[in-house]
Formats: sequence, C-alpha cells, structure tokens
Amino acid sequence: MFLPFLVRVAQTTHRPLALSNGYYARAFTDKANPSSSRHSVVTSLTKTCPSCGTILPTALPVCPNCNYIARIHDSISYHDILGLPYEPNPFVVDAALLKRRFIEAQRVSHPDAWATKSEFQQDIALDVSNTLNAAYKALSSPLHRIEYVLQRNGLVTAEADPLDDLELISEIMEVREEIEDGDIERIRTLKEDNDNKIREVVSAVTKSVAEKNWEETKVAAVRLKYLTGIADAIKQRLDNM
Repeated sequence: MFLPFLVRVAQTTHRPLALSNGYYARAFTDKANPSSSRHSVVTSLTKTCPSCGTILPTALPVCPNCNYIARIHDSISYHDILGLPYEPNPFVVDAALLKRRFIEAQRVSHPDAWATKSEFQQDIALDVSNTLNAAYKALSSPLHRIEYVLQRNGLVTAEADPLDDLELISEIMEVREEIEDGDIERIRTLKEDNDNKIREVVSAVTKSVAEKNWEETKVAAVRLKYLTGIADAIKQRLDNM
C-alpha cells in the first residue's frame, strides 16, 4: 500500500505536519555544511528567490538565475510543492495542471540540470527531485491522494484495515474468482462495474473531505483500497489475455 513520502534531513529541527500558508521563508541551516547558509531547508515557499530576488519559475525553492537551491522541509504540503491549492478540498486535484506543474518543476530541479554544480548542490537537487517525485505519486492517484490527506490529518490507513461492508466483501470474493475464470467479455463487464463503484467512492470521499469528516473518509478510503485492488487484478488479467 501507499506509505507517506516524507523526506527527512539529518541534524535539522522538525515540527509536526502543518500547512504552509504565508510567503515568508523560514529556514534551517544544514549543520553538516555550516558554510553553505544560502542552501538551507525552507519551511515555507516564496514567490521570489531568497538569494537574488528573481521571481521563481515554479513553487520550488530553486532559482536558475543565481543557482540557489534549498531542501524542502516536510511541513510543506505536496500541494504547495506542486503549486496546487490545498483548500478548500485537498482531495480535488486538476490532473492536467498537476502533470504540467510536475514537468515544469522537474525541469529546474532534476539532478541532470545541476550536474555541473558543486557536489553539495547536486545532493540538494537529488533530494528536491525525490521529494517532487513523491509528491506527484501521492497526488496523481485517488487512493494515494486520500491516504496522504488522511495522514496529514492524523489518520493512517494500514494494510490490515478491515472492510466492514459484508456485502462488498462477498462481491470482492466473487469478482476475484470470476477474474481468474471469466472470458474477456465477462472481465470487461467486471471492469466497467468496478470502475463505476470506484467513481461512487471517489464522489463520497470528495464530500466527506469537504466536510472534514475524517472518520467517514477513512472508511471510504479502505473501501477504495479494495476496489483499486480489484482494478489492478482486472488490468493484469486483461494484459495477459
């Protein structure tokens, strides 16, 4: 299952997860490199470069103009990292905008773009790029996204989380048997039915997140996890036919 992607930086002071709202950049200096205070760990994101004042091309603390680059503290949300709104509903994400912002951010932060810079800058670029990849993975999938939102609100889904809907449990068991034994037409029908159920759960999650009903959201997230497992099994079966 999806696990939270939190990048930790050695020898820095961390605080609990919280949303970054303002444009004032607080920072923790990397104590392993005390001489490189320009390359700090930012705890909020700025529109302009903290070093030269140039307007930054992305939400990342990366400036191609003066080669400023900084690690991103794990208090900053993945939405902020990719320049997406967290409020009023962090589960609602524009997929096309997400992909575009990801590509733009990778263009300035990818380690290849920093290959001729200092070893310290290259290390930061790798760290920023890894954080960016984790953010994109978390937000691009409805299941991963709701698990991430729940985690930021103090609820973590686990592999052993039970599904309390006995009717759905029975359906899942039957569907898995049919996936193994059914012909291609039957499996395509199963896929359509399962896709409809996923859409219904996603709609329910959207509503419960908007209401900040986290317990109800977690129940729906567990249901979505099982339905996503069925979708993966169907895809694998179709790919092998």
